[in-house]
This record gives sequence, C-alpha cells and structure tokens, in this order.
Amino acid sequence: MSNLSVTKSNNLIDASYKLNVQAQKLVLACLAKVDSRKDIPKEMTLTTSEFAELMGVQNNARRDLYKAADALFKSSIILRDDNEEVELYWVQKKVKKLKGEGAITLTWSDEVLKYICQLQSRFTTYKLRNIATLQSSHSIRIYELLMRFNATGERIILLDDFKSALGILDKYAQFKDLNKWVIKPAIKELNQRSDLTIEFETIKKGRSVRALSFEFKKSAQLKMDV
Repeated sequence: MSNLSVTKSNNLIDASYKLNVQAQKLVLACLAKVDSRKDIPKEMTLTTSEFAELMGVQNNARRDLYKAADALFKSSIILRDDNEEVELYWVQKKVKKLKGEGAITLTWSDEVLKYICQLQSRFTTYKLRNIATLQSSHSIRIYELLMRFNATGERIILLDDFKSALGILDKYAQFKDLNKWVIKPAIKELNQRSDLTIEFETIKKGRSVRALSFEFKKSAQLKMDV
C-alpha cells in the first residue's frame, strides 16, 4: 500500500462537511498525488488503478471511484470563524468519468484550491496508508481532527464543534445516541485499523456533555486489518 502523505489546511480540517467514505478517499487520494509545497493543479485525473493502490481497495474500485465522484459533486464545505460562515463547493463542475479508461477528472473550485495549495504554516500532514483501510467516514474525520494535535497527543473539542466537523450538527440530539452510533464505533475502528490508540472522556457542565477530551498516541507499526 502507498506510503504517500496527505496535507490539508487546518481550516479545512476543522471545517464542517460530510462526505461518504468513498468521496473522502477520493479527495485524499488526489491530495496524496501532489506536493503541497508547490502549486496544485486545478484539474486532476485519477485512474481506477491509482485509487485502488493508494486506498488499498481490493474489489469494485471502479464502482467506488465513480460513486465517489458523484458524491463529491453534490457536497459542500462550511468554514466558520468569529465573524462569518462561508459555504464552498469541493469541485467547480461535475466530475468527468472517463469510462473507457476507468478514470475520473475533477476540477477543484477556486475557493477550495486556496486551502490545499501552497500550505506553509497551518497544515496537517499524515500518511495516507494510516486511514486507507477505514470503512467509516466518521473514523476518517476523527482521525484528521486528532492529527491536527499530533504534537501533543491530546485534543479537547466542544461537542457542537465536533458534530459540525462531522457534518452531523442536526443529528443525534441525545449524547447517548451520538456515543452509540458515531463515537464508539469510530474509536473502535481507529484503534483496530489505524496507527492511533485513542481514549476519550466527556466533559460535562451539570448533567450535560459539553465537550470531548481525546488522548491518543501513535503506534510504531500499522495494525493489522480485522
């Protein structure tokens, strides 16, 4: 499996978006193909064989690549700061499927390109192979949220910010449901399949959960797929 790295702007890491697992892997595979210190081409082509190799896809790589292309076209990103909220789209137009070649060509939107091009000081880098076998989109997003704080191995994140980053701000009103269907399954998968060992606990105000506290450490060796 590939040993390439992915680099994303920290603003993009903490942004609010929801992509299915194939679409997330499409974005990551494209980012892994380029040197983030140089200009990233606005238009990129990814073949089925590249997608399969980069993401460790064993079966139905072409089907997954085309499904990912469709999902990416329909997905947006919400960036927030203290003053404003901006909604951007990943790609400028519908991703072109080169069916005879088993490939796709995507055109990044101008706005997103700013966040993935020429990153210098505020960025997060990780090895693509460390998330390639993950089956849950939530697991990939949590991995990225934690890797932004890789230097300390700790991250405290407000519950609303956590849900926003995963694109589920309007779901799981009860924390017990969020914990059962999102957090615990994702942490279990990350502990089994990624290079991280993660523990978390809740931070409460009164009886309500207000934030999540994560502690994590990297394993020297990638765990076996299970």
